[in-house]
Parts: sequence; structure tokens; C-alpha cells
Amino acid sequence: MNTTSPRFLVPAARRTAITLLAMAAALAGPASAATFDFGGKLVASNLTTQDWVLGSKIWGSIESGEGYGISQSGFNYFATHDITLLRFDFGDLELSSFLSPTVSSGGFERYSEVDLSLVPFTISLAASGGGSTVIATGTSVYLYAEVSDLSDSTAVGMGLVTLTSPGSDPTFYNEVLALTGGSGQLNLILASFVPENNQGLFTTTGSFTAVPEPGEYAAVSAAALLGLALWRRRGVGSNN
Repeated sequence: MNTTSPRFLVPAARRTAITLLAMAAALAGPASAATFDFGGKLVASNLTTQDWVLGSKIWGSIESGEGYGISQSGFNYFATHDITLLRFDFGDLELSSFLSPTVSSGGFERYSEVDLSLVPFTISLAASGGGSTVIATGTSVYLYAEVSDLSDSTAVGMGLVTLTSPGSDPTFYNEVLALTGGSGQLNLILASFVPENNQGLFTTTGSFTAVPEPGEYAAVSAAALLGLALWRRRGVGSNN
């Protein structure tokens, strides 16, 4: 399995609407898959000279990111814990490959761990009275974003996180391991990736899914769902 190759991700995100709908329906996984939706933000830095959208340039690194839970489906853990108290944070991903968009073609940027300065992906549960409890930690494998052309100001994307250790409360981590056949992988879909200023601040919305399928099959499913997000956002076939 190659989870890091952009040559796999780029074509999958640009299939026709009919193909994307068929893939999403076929590959979304059985009912035992579990998902949580989130909102968040991230901070990018180290501006490059490579062209991006609306006259901007591609950022060379993602310094930090954080998010909060909005809703969930399928996690037993959140039957007894408030999903809106979920928090996560990560950081230190470097630009590893890219394609600048043009007037008539799309572009992408892909970030992964390049400089080996690892910053854990940490999931916590905030306490209503303050403080928080770490419920899992792991690594951010990659984060990928794409635009449809150089005038597209709102990117969508996908990524992968692998949980590797439980927190002081191991319940959530153990459930993810059980759901994923021991891989600990959470597939990420970014429904939006919006620049808030020219200083590297972005806001995001999306979802993480623990898919009980072999890794490569799950990655194809994530690519199909990313394409479906693109299709929906661009209004193709809205009367179907």
C-alpha cells in the first residue's frame, strides 16, 4: 500500500460525477464505520515562489492545526461522552509535492513529515470545568488539498492520521483499533479549506472516519468521497 503518492490521489478526485457517486456508494464502508465531523483552523508559513490561486503563492509548511468536534456517528465512546468536547491538534508538516493551477486546470499541494521534527497528532476531551484528558495520540501521515483552477479560492482535500498510542483514558483509542482492524487509521476529508488572511491562517471543516476495511480499499473510498465533495461544492448535477 502506498498512502503517500499524489499520483493516486489527483486522478481519483477528478472523475466524472456519475463515477464518483457510484464509487462513494460502493466504497463508503459497512455500517460499522465510525465518523466524526469537525471545524478547525491551521497556520501555514514559509511562503514559496510557486503560484497558487488569485495571485497567491504556495505555503512551504503547516506549522500547527487544531479542531473541535461537531457531530458523530458510529463511535460508542461518544454515546457517553459529548462530541462537542473533542479537541485535536497537530503540526509541522512540510510541502512534499505540488502542482500549480492554471486558468483551465486544477492544482494540488501535499504536506507530509519531511524534516523529521515530529509533532504528535493529539486527540483530547475537554472538561466542562476546564482542563482536558488526552484520549489518543498518533502521527499525521499527509494532508492534501486541491483547487479546480487558479481562481478557485476554496480548496477541498483529504489526509490520513494513524493513531499509535492511547491517552490516560484508552477507551477511544481501543475502539479505533477495533474498528480499523488494528491499523489505527483515520481517513480525513476536508470539505473546505478557506484562507482567512494573507498571513497563513486557514479555517477548515471536514470529517475523520475509522474505516473497517483494508488500508488501500479505504484510501480509494476516501478519494471517492473527496470527489463527491468536489462535485457537490461545484453544483454539478444538482437537479438529479
